[in-house]
Amino acid sequence: MPPARAGRLLAALGEEAVIVDVEGSRHWMRAGDVGDAEVAGEAADASVRLPPTFDHYVVGATRQAGHLMPGDFRAGVHRPQGWVSPVLLVNGRMDGVWRHERTGRRLVVRIEPFVALPRWARARAEDEAARLAAYLGGQLELVWES
Repeated sequence: MPPARAGRLLAALGEEAVIVDVEGSRHWMRAGDVGDAEVAGEAADASVRLPPTFDHYVVGATRQAGHLMPGDFRAGVHRPQGWVSPVLLVNGRMDGVWRHERTGRRLVVRIEPFVALPRWARARAEDEAARLAAYLGGQLELVWES
């Protein structure tokens, strides 16, 4: 719709619509939804995952990968011959890569962060690795690489 019409509709809503900041960008939102969005945002701020190789989120983000990383680490994720490494996701951002290998009764999980991680992110990554070991079977050996 044309911006002038949108402005009139928002003005007609009065206090039912408010401006919110989303990562430095202004957006409109229903005032009654702000609290739920804040709670959801806080929960998202504690998310750490170890998705598998060729995960659809990573594959689908090929063109936008630079925006989803703490720097230009695309070569570590989207490698030659179309190979896509499994990533360490922290709050939806590709903050590293990881791999695993079975060695006898051990499952060795190696995590290579692109940046220094806060303690809470490292702890949650360790929890993820433990779940992977429980699923695949084997005694977890977690190795942090730099």
